[in-house]
Order: sequence, then C-alpha cells, then structure tokens
Amino acid sequence: MHSRMMQIYPEVSQLWYLVVGLVSLIFTLVAIEIHPTQLPIWAALIAVALAAILVIPLAMIQAVTNQTIPLQVLHELIAGYMLPGRPIANSIFKTMAFTGTSTALTFASDLKLGHYMKVPPRMMFSVQVAAVIIACIVTTSVNAWMMDNVEGICSPDQANGFVCPGTTLFSTATVIWGGIGPQRMFSPGSRYVRTNR
Repeated sequence: MHSRMMQIYPEVSQLWYLVVGLVSLIFTLVAIEIHPTQLPIWAALIAVALAAILVIPLAMIQAVTNQTIPLQVLHELIAGYMLPGRPIANSIFKTMAFTGTSTALTFASDLKLGHYMKVPPRMMFSVQVAAVIIACIVTTSVNAWMMDNVEGICSPDQANGFVCPGTTLFSTATVIWGGIGPQRMFSPGSRYVRTNR
C-alpha cells in the first residue's frame, strides 16, 4: 500500500548518491593528506570499503532483530595490525569504518520512516544532506569553542562536570590498539597467545 502511494513521487537518482559520496570522499582524503594524521590514503580507502561491505549484513541483522552489532573493536584490531604504532591513524580508521557503517544504517532507517510517512524521497534526501552539513558546522564550532573557553575541560576534576568520559574511553582504546598494538597482545610470542602444554 505504502509503495503504491509513494510511486507518485520521483525517486532519488543514483547520481545524487554518487556525487555526494565522491565529494565526501574527496574532502576526507584531502583532510587526511594535509593534516598529520599518520593515516595513509590506502588505509582510508580500506576503511571506506570496510564500511560499505559491512552495511548490508548489519542492516539485515538490524531489520530482522532490531539489534545493532558494535564493531569498533574489530576496526581497531584491523587498523592495529595494518598500522602498528600509529594511534592517531588507528582512531581515524575506526571512526571512518564504524561511523560510515552506522551513519548508513541510520540514513536507511530515516528513509524507511520517510517512506511510511509519505515524505517525497527527493525531499528526504535533501533534508538529510542539509542536516549533515549543518551538524558538521555546528558540532565542530561548539567543540572548538568549548576547548578554547571551558576551563579544565576533560580533566577529572573539572568544576562543572565536563569530564568527557566518552573521549577518555576513545583515547584509551586508541592507545591500546594503536599505540601498543594487537601484535604485542595476540601475535605469536606475546603475552596472551595460548600455548599447548
């Protein structure tokens, strides 16, 4: 019923998705190249490919079970083996792979909701793109302002409670998987390798 009613609206062209994807990828690769991220372009492309490969099976699992599978540790492990001793590169790789997949799942969910609410697909696409651009500008601006103006931000004894527990967790994972690396923990000869006795 919903599909028949929605057929009166023109669908979003695949070209729109391709253009937005390519522009985003170009901005990402340029930012990685001009800043000291320790992440090579080939690793960034692997992160994007990993996100693209995982989105379909994860979407199927979420559609059937309404459960999401967090894969941050998998991404950190892959980056740790690919780029040992590069914690910043590890966190960027994880962010690109994990956020790429989760954002695609959220976008698909929003499109489904728009379909049920009879919102024209092109309008839904345009609103999503505009919202992402606005969110990028606002969150970056707020973060920059807070880092410059909030006294003692992200320290354990910050007066107003801005202790940043999520950031602390993220940076700890970055040090473990990017700085120390999985080779020192799980590869042959390391501490956590099972030996037959």
